[in-house]
Amino acid sequence: MTYLYSTKASLFSLLLVFVLIGCEETTKVPTEIIVSGTLMEDTHWKSKTMYIIDQLVTVPSGVTLTIDAGTIIKANPGEATTTSMLVIAKGGKINAQGTAENPIIFTSINDDIDLKNGKESSLSSSDVGLWGGVIILGDAPVSLQNGDDETFYTGLDPNAKASYYGGDNSEDNSGILEYVSIRHGGIFIGTGSESNGLTLCGVGNKTKINQIEIYANQDDGIEIFGGTVNISNLLVHACQDDGIDFDEGYTGTVDHFIVELGPDSGSGIEIYGGKGVSAGAFSLMNGLVDTKNAPNKTPLTVDENAVGRILNVNVDNGDVNEPLQSGSIQINVETNGAGQVDKLGFSWTKIKS
Repeated sequence: MTYLYSTKASLFSLLLVFVLIGCEETTKVPTEIIVSGTLMEDTHWKSKTMYIIDQLVTVPSGVTLTIDAGTIIKANPGEATTTSMLVIAKGGKINAQGTAENPIIFTSINDDIDLKNGKESSLSSSDVGLWGGVIILGDAPVSLQNGDDETFYTGLDPNAKASYYGGDNSEDNSGILEYVSIRHGGIFIGTGSESNGLTLCGVGNKTKINQIEIYANQDDGIEIFGGTVNISNLLVHACQDDGIDFDEGYTGTVDHFIVELGPDSGSGIEIYGGKGVSAGAFSLMNGLVDTKNAPNKTPLTVDENAVGRILNVNVDNGDVNEPLQSGSIQINVETNGAGQVDKLGFSWTKIKS
């Protein structure tokens, strides 16, 4: 694990205050820390410091990365083998608990955001592909070809144990992401693979994912490969492929979400079933796909193997707000008269209400 400290602040600044009983040593907190490689022990990122991801940063099995509310993490440029991204490996954990008042923000080094000094970001939804993204690899079931129960994530090193996901633990726990905003990612990371804003691979249902914003990603906003993880309160804005993407037999629930498409977006939601034996069905509940700025885009794309339930999900094209239709006999679409998703619940995000 490599920590490189910027010239803006020394790691330690010793102030000696001579008092009657001796002297007292105090430590100055660095304003920036560059992080690269594999974390070798439990690590704590604090809000008074800006952390810069330089190429691949991995949280391996047995290690927990804790990130304080209000912390801003930026990522250096690079692609393919030099992509800057954060990977939580199978058995590793992330404890990133922001708040509505102090969210945790992942963004590009090109982003001039500095909330401590009242500086909002000047980047826009057209600024995409500036870094990788956040990837969580878990031990929950995935539906793969040839009866396999484990595979590596395309774009990561297939020879590294930390690149693999999938298993038999539906209750696997990869930690917590809450009040987290992931912005301007999606760079090419390998053959046939661009990075999503948030990628969840074989993540179990003891993992907590709540109040998440994905803003201006070059690939999907969030892609979920199998697993059983449940996600609540999700806002995806102006991503250039799909807003939400299910694959490899995802069997969890996404509840209370908004996908806002932009002119360069793909479909609002894309759903693929399992590639092998399916473990069950997904649930997609209480959501809105906003196509007002993307009139020719498809709100939902499904394949013949997709199995699940869609409840109270609408499409708003600016003229009509109506229930989402699946076109698949294996996906049950229902409405129960519940009210529309209220964007006021996302007032903490970059998009706000």
